[in-house]
Amino acid sequence: MRANEFIVEGHSTFPEEQSGPMTGMKRYDKLDNSNPYAMWRFIVAAAGQPLDQENGHPMPPEGPTGQKMTTLAYSQADADILDATSKALGEPGTELSDQASTEPTFVNKTSPVKGFKGYKRK
Repeated sequence: MRANEFIVEGHSTFPEEQSGPMTGMKRYDKLDNSNPYAMWRFIVAAAGQPLDQENGHPMPPEGPTGQKMTTLAYSQADADILDATSKALGEPGTELSDQASTEPTFVNKTSPVKGFKGYKRK
């Protein structure tokens, strides 16, 4: 069997033999299937529905970054590379978080491991 016998391009609808078994199929015109971030956001939003909407926790469709590309610099060297790249491309970027890492107050920063010979607990 050749691919052109079962893959038909150019049709605006599915043939009955394909659409018949596919119950509940929907198309979302504002979500492009070549955008993995949009699909990921859709799936993440689906995980909380319908309770999120009922409890007043709607998920904004654009997300916290407005669907713009983001980067994270884990070291100063990473930051230097990203800064030089953004300067070369004429896109300065917008700071979303401080370069210093801080933990929330509820995070335990004390090791539960008791010190022993060869390991001094900080």
